[in-house]
Amino acid sequence: MEHIPDDNLPWYKQFWPWFLILLPLTVVIASVITFFISQKNPPSLVTTDYYKEGLAININKQLEENAKKLGLSATVTIDSQFLTIQLTGLRSQPSQLLVDLKHATLSQFDQSLKLMPIANSTYQTPFKLPKPGKWYISIKEPSQAWEIKKAALLKP
Repeated sequence: MEHIPDDNLPWYKQFWPWFLILLPLTVVIASVITFFISQKNPPSLVTTDYYKEGLAININKQLEENAKKLGLSATVTIDSQFLTIQLTGLRSQPSQLLVDLKHATLSQFDQSLKLMPIANSTYQTPFKLPKPGKWYISIKEPSQAWEIKKAALLKP
């Protein structure tokens, strides 16, 4: 049996042309797969009305300034059963607190809660521990004269 050198083989029977064709073909296939994954699981927008959010920034800043002028601060405690907020610097105790919990990237986990007083300047509500990650916490009284904002990193 006679051995034929690689140089005399047709191109489709040699290794290197197929290797060079396979590289861009792999990229094309990966791109198509990535496209279908992105269409099936689109990223959620944190907000849908950027104009309205932009106008509300000045109002929100004023509410935060009001809380600073009043000397208000909050300690937030989240355990497996309750969300507890201890306020300091209150002159009069509101009948309830309004709390917005917003996940940094997953808006479907956002929550709005009403906390009732359980002791002097301490508010609590039954609460299921949310998804781990970065959360933004907004604390307001019902008249919305002030607002305290915090960020928390919840670990599993």
